[in-house]
Amino acid sequence: VTWRSGRLVAALHQVEAESIALSAKGGFRVEQVDVVGRDQTDPKALLAAAGLKRGDPILTFSPEAARQRIEGLPWVARDAVERRLPNTVAITIVERKPIALWQHNEKISLIDSAGANLGTVAIETAPPLPLVVGGDAPSHTSELLELLAEHPDIAKRVQASSWIGSRRWDLKLDNGVEVRLPEVGVADALQQLADAEASSRLLERDVAAIDLRLAGKMIVRLAHEVPAPAKAKSQQGI
Repeated sequence: VTWRSGRLVAALHQVEAESIALSAKGGFRVEQVDVVGRDQTDPKALLAAAGLKRGDPILTFSPEAARQRIEGLPWVARDAVERRLPNTVAITIVERKPIALWQHNEKISLIDSAGANLGTVAIETAPPLPLVVGGDAPSHTSELLELLAEHPDIAKRVQASSWIGSRRWDLKLDNGVEVRLPEVGVADALQQLADAEASSRLLERDVAAIDLRLAGKMIVRLAHEVPAPAKAKSQQGI
């Protein structure tokens, strides 16, 4: 009868609450939060996600629930949370590393190797990272940068990379030359460009665009096209 009436459950809850209150009075309460690995993550957002307030009973704090909430913060790749009795919560986080700046909808954001958006940044204070442009450019950026890393002399000249038609990249070099890369075979196309630069200093010439979209071919458009000679008028008799 006591169980069905709910009085026993209520009594058990009351005992539990009183025990927790006594534990807090006995020193088992949150007095200190130790954080390791935080650099870009906002400290207030971190504490809010952890759900921590000084003086809370530490025995009611759930490290796993806090870990899941913290992992949802933009800069956090993974984390670990533990209670260190009697009064300390330890949080260790591994932050994402930005690899590029992403320009989209007139905003500049930092992105990591997985394409995650780490938040907007002012262009004046942005770190010196490669710039990519295009709606779904972030998910393809890591692969492009890995391929460009094989050709550092070209990579250092790339001012911006635009993801075109959700299929391929166009590179804008520091001298204004536009390099049109193919949908597939990007590694071969970059090698072809590197070979041409090594053998003939192609990028130092009066070039406006280099089209590598056709496998094994290179189409070069000059910045100042030489006008075709005028056709000679047919000689008329007197």
